Amino acid sequence: MIKYLFFILSFIFEMGNSQILKPFDNEKCQYFSYKIKGNEAVKFEFLSEEDYNNLKSKKIKLNPIFNLENQNLLSEFKTKFPKVFQDSCATFSFYENNKLRKSKSCNIKFLLVDKKSDYYIFKMAGFEISGFLLFNEKTKISQVTDGFPQILENGKYIASFDNGLNSTTINFYKKSEKNFNEYELNITPRFRIDEYNLYKNPYGNFDVFIAVSSKSLKLIEEGKNGKKYELDENNGCNLKLKISY
Repeated sequence: MIKYLFFILSFIFEMGNSQILKPFDNEKCQYFSYKIKGNEAVKFEFLSEEDYNNLKSKKIKLNPIFNLENQNLLSEFKTKFPKVFQDSCATFSFYENNKLRKSKSCNIKFLLVDKKSDYYIFKMAGFEISGFLLFNEKTKISQVTDGFPQILENGKYIASFDNGLNSTTINFYKKSEKNFNEYELNITPRFRIDEYNLYKNPYGNFDVFIAVSSKSLKLIEEGKNGKKYELDENNGCNLKLKISY
């Protein structure tokens, strides 16, 4: 989860840990669980290999990921919004508990890496801080995601996927009539996202489908200094999941 000092996401709806169910209930997968936070209920499904491959045939093309600062975009941003960066500090506006608040930070580095639709995308870096900040040039309101954001249909949908040091997280924003519905899905940290995709369902909304895995350990050395293990790439738990928002 993003650890940043100037903004705390608040959610109305929260689902507790859910243990894996049959037909995936086996020793290798027994530690799988997840937690969902969001404005509304979220549907979570386990997929067979056949169903997963069928969805892959319908997947949409995702945007490339950028991590390096774009100096041309930065010059453009500073010309348009000269008050955001002043005196080595940055001031951004966020919605918190349905109230618009301004937050000033002088200890976080913001690298402008890309622009999609109406959003300037900043990569954040600082002490115990990581993630991305999205600045909407029309509303001048910002949002945050753990991973690089996928901005779809001119910002109607925003999704990100992140294998962090202490968490495996999916962020999802869906624009409603007045604001955004916000969702965060956290998967047991030992499970990592191997592949992620989105597709447009028959109702016109975007669903997320992912492949996750947790590798077993294998003994590679045993001596006076103890035992040494490494990840066994051919042995572990592999799951296919679909999340409908």
